[in-house]
Amino acid sequence: MTSRGQRTPAQARAGEIVPFWYRLREISLYPTHSAALTTVVTLALCHLVEFLPLGIVGWLFQLLIWVALYKYAFECLRATANGRLEPPEVAVSVEDSLGWSQIWLQVAFFVLNLLGFILLGPIGGTFVAIFLALALPGAIMTLAMDGSLGHALNPATWIAIMARLQWPYVAVAALYFVFNLSQRYAQALVLPILPPVVSTIAFYFITNYAVVATFHLMGYLIYQYHDEIGYEPAVTTMPALARARDPDQEMLDEAAVHIREGRPESAADLLAGQLRARGGSEAVHVQYRKVLGVLGRRDELLRHGREWIAVLLAQDKDRRAVDVVRDCQEIDPAFEPADPDDVARIARTAVDAGQSQVALRLVSNWYRSHPKHRDVPANCLLAARLLAERMGKEDTARALLDRVLQGFPQHALAGEIGAYRRFLDTLGAPPARA
Repeated sequence: MTSRGQRTPAQARAGEIVPFWYRLREISLYPTHSAALTTVVTLALCHLVEFLPLGIVGWLFQLLIWVALYKYAFECLRATANGRLEPPEVAVSVEDSLGWSQIWLQVAFFVLNLLGFILLGPIGGTFVAIFLALALPGAIMTLAMDGSLGHALNPATWIAIMARLQWPYVAVAALYFVFNLSQRYAQALVLPILPPVVSTIAFYFITNYAVVATFHLMGYLIYQYHDEIGYEPAVTTMPALARARDPDQEMLDEAAVHIREGRPESAADLLAGQLRARGGSEAVHVQYRKVLGVLGRRDELLRHGREWIAVLLAQDKDRRAVDVVRDCQEIDPAFEPADPDDVARIARTAVDAGQSQVALRLVSNWYRSHPKHRDVPANCLLAARLLAERMGKEDTARALLDRVLQGFPQHALAGEIGAYRRFLDTLGAPPARA
């Protein structure tokens, strides 16, 4: 027994792991990693078999696709529970039976839901449905950890997991529900406007994406609270290896303890002091931004973003600087870097990285603030190309180029800008008569 203010060894070790509520963005983007995305897309394409006149064979093939999806999802869950936060390439450690067990688990929960309404009526059935929705993540995690369908269907197991994890489990169950609700909303939004073949691919892509993301979330909950639920991760030495690689790991661990004990303000002060005094590794900057986000300190996030962007550019980490700009734009669409001279470099990198909206928003805000800057012709030409070629806004591009030519008639790029302006005119010109 420990007193209320005393931390157990398990809690101390858990402090080394970033809590899942600080990694929700990374968790939601987990299926976009190449390994997971390949599986998600491939299995979505496989469902096109439903357009073939195969009868019962086609139905069985569809079932096998679902089994393959759940097998890969369990591979992701187990890999995450073992401390590996990158998606596995293929499902090699998970047995085929686990995919079938997930199918039977869902069937069992559906039957229990149905029986609740039949035997207890609408009110009693609603309470049963809520309890089962809360219990489903616990049942899936149990199935992943020990592979026993019987154990996963035991209500005592669900209640034991809920009692050990308490509010973090409830939060994950709520997120599981939100992921699935978002999946259905996205499908309802896009499917009616797509042709049948495309809508089928889109439907199963969204479904597969949601399954992989939610299983990764459940795996991370196991990883974060492995001591509490009696699970031993296979990669128990990963935090020690991370400490050896990161020169600021000791300070990061101290900040994690503050966060774990419900004192994010202290963690923010600790991290800010480190950055002001000596700078810090990327992990320090990332953790500081996460804590500021939890505390809702938008102005500090923007100020830190400007400072970190300058550091990243000095280190030639231009792609990472673009990511920070995008994050800051989500907080304030009018965000600008501290040095207006950096905008051209960041905007070009953003375009190369396929982030046209980031580049366009950045240049637009900058142009309003610095209409006489020497980089206006180059930046506005870049913006005009994005408007015309990637967004179909030729009229807006023409108007922008007209303003630039009027303001910088003698600039070295005036000829190129004029040529592109004339090219845009040809796009809107009527075809010549024979």
